[in-house]
Amino acid sequence: MPEGKGKDMTFGMVGYTGTAVTGDSALESNEQNLTSNEVTVTTDQRRFGVINAGNFDDSKVLYNFRTEALAQLKRQYAEDHDAQIFSAVTKTSGAGAYLRADSATAGSVYAASDPKAAVAATDLATVADISKLKKMAMLGTTKSYKMKPIRIDGKDHYVLLIHPEVAFDLAQTDEWQNAQRNANVRGSDNPIFSGALGMYDGVIVHEHEGITTAADGGGASVAYARNLFLGAGAACHAKVDDMTWVEKTFDYGNKLGVAAGQIYGVGLSTFDSKDYAVIQYLTARTDL
Repeated sequence: MPEGKGKDMTFGMVGYTGTAVTGDSALESNEQNLTSNEVTVTTDQRRFGVINAGNFDDSKVLYNFRTEALAQLKRQYAEDHDAQIFSAVTKTSGAGAYLRADSATAGSVYAASDPKAAVAATDLATVADISKLKKMAMLGTTKSYKMKPIRIDGKDHYVLLIHPEVAFDLAQTDEWQNAQRNANVRGSDNPIFSGALGMYDGVIVHEHEGITTAADGGGASVAYARNLFLGAGAACHAKVDDMTWVEKTFDYGNKLGVAAGQIYGVGLSTFDSKDYAVIQYLTARTDL
């Protein structure tokens, strides 16, 4: 996450796939080049502010305006920050790495362009798809590179973010219930206690309301979600400054305003026209 001045920030993405020289064969003159690509992220200033009605109005309520303003601005800023990240990594059209749940084949279908028109109401999330997403990440696809896993306590993991309505559907399946009941670690080390829904095949599953949803799947009116399977480095985050907090009085001290803001930007990580660490997983969802 680079920090510095400038409206646009450029990230260098570097890769290397080499072939070993064996025995006494000469390495000199057989070296390979590193491959590089650039991702440019445009920053912007995003601010929020609140103001009270006045000292008299404050005297009629049971909460402290300043304390509540700071708490609410922190919450709003965190939610807005999440929204910017989800917006950056979620494609709603065009080429990319997609996996679509497919109940008709009791499996799933890989697509190199947005498959929302093919999503049926019965195409719900499955644990088999989680394993397939992991294998796609490990091997790469026509539109995505081999993903670098996220290392936690010396073990490699990937992350799957699903919409709460998709989480509801997944939790109804026997396969998911049995996996969390019998195959996961017991006690405080269970991923559930870290805020995750659980883990399957080395994939940590989280639910988040920031996942993009729509109701125009299947070419008409199927409710679906654009869930996100992520590896390390899925997004580039450019920060120009730290978040600012400003308090200001108005009307001879009768009113108090509080503002928060930061200059930053988020962009999807790509390398040579391929997605770097994101696979979009399209599933139907129960519209709760």
